[in-house]
Amino acid sequence: MKRLALLLLTLIVLAGCVHYDEELWLNRDGSGRAKLRVVHRSPYENPEEIMRKAALPGISLQNYNIERRGADVIYTISFKFKNVEAFNNVNDQLGAADFWGKITLNKEPGRRITFKRRISLGSQESDDDFENIFSKLQTENPTWNYKLHVPWKIISSNALPENVDMAGRTLFWSFNTNNMWNKQELMTVELRKGFPWMLVVIGFIAFVLLVFITHWLFRFARKSHLIERLKHHEE
Repeated sequence: MKRLALLLLTLIVLAGCVHYDEELWLNRDGSGRAKLRVVHRSPYENPEEIMRKAALPGISLQNYNIERRGADVIYTISFKFKNVEAFNNVNDQLGAADFWGKITLNKEPGRRITFKRRISLGSQESDDDFENIFSKLQTENPTWNYKLHVPWKIISSNALPENVDMAGRTLFWSFNTNNMWNKQELMTVELRKGFPWMLVVIGFIAFVLLVFITHWLFRFARKSHLIERLKHHEE
């Protein structure tokens, strides 16, 4: 029964021709913001689903817009998220057309950070007859596009070289759903944090201040002792 529900939901979503564009900005603490554009062929709009997801913990809706162009409904949504876990929790519904997927952000030795995001389409059984038939009947194959802004230096990625802007710390992936049936796609980036020069500077300043205060206290103590000796001598 669950398998049938997954199949039906996949057919409904993709029959509606879902085109997905996302731009994601990550901050150093794991928070960030995102801008989404979803084009869905549907006879009705669904702002209730947007508001429901905006009420999830760690999610702050900035603005959204819904417009219709012929048979298509276009959703444009901007929101902030408190951390990666909050971002992942937006994907809280049953679905096999998983263009949202899941992000992991892991700290590694040597100030390295690994970013991974896994998306999928359909079941992971390559011999699924129902989905094979449906994929062949598709006359339109929408694309899923992802643009990622990172706060650290990019070391390597599985994005195409022409889609990696090292200086701007930006990456881009595009997936044709015609090639994604019964598959998972993984977006990966290896990053490196910059050397914490600011902490070194702050530590050096604190050290200089400590030396100065210690020296001043020592001189003050010696001066006080000398004054006491002079008073004792006068007496």
